[in-house]
Order: sequence, then structure tokens, then C-alpha cells
Amino acid sequence: MSDSVTKWYEMQEDKDLKIYESPDGGQTVTERPFGGDISERVVIKSPIVSEGHKKLAYNILIEYPEEAILEAARILRNGK
Repeated sequence: MSDSVTKWYEMQEDKDLKIYESPDGGQTVTERPFGGDISERVVIKSPIVSEGHKKLAYNILIEYPEEAILEAARILRNGK
């Protein structure tokens, strides 16, 4: 048997082996057992927004029209 196939079987037997995934570039990180179902994922790191930033965001929503906020978000996302 090749080394890679042997390693695969060893990894299958190691019950403590975990897979770490991030759907959003590292802001949220999930963990699940190697070979485990996706339903077994557990969030181990979530995005953290301070209360001060939440308050500022609500103020922006109150003060500016939705179109301006969406355009600002597009500029932030695309860099132009």
C-alpha cells in the first residue's frame, strides 16, 4: 500500500483529529471531527463587534438613506 493510502487509514482511526473550516476568510471558524458529517460542526470563533461599533452602525442607519449605506458598503467591499 502506498504511503498516502496508509496515512489516510491512520487518519481515519485517529478520533481526536479535527478539521477546521472558515466560510468567511477567518472571521468565523468551525471545527468538526475528521471524516465527520458537516452537521457535527461547532463554531469555535465568531466575529466580534464591540457595543461601540454597534451603536455607530445604528446611528449610520438612522442618519443616512439606505442607498448611500449600500453604496458605501459596496465601496468597502470592492475597494473603489
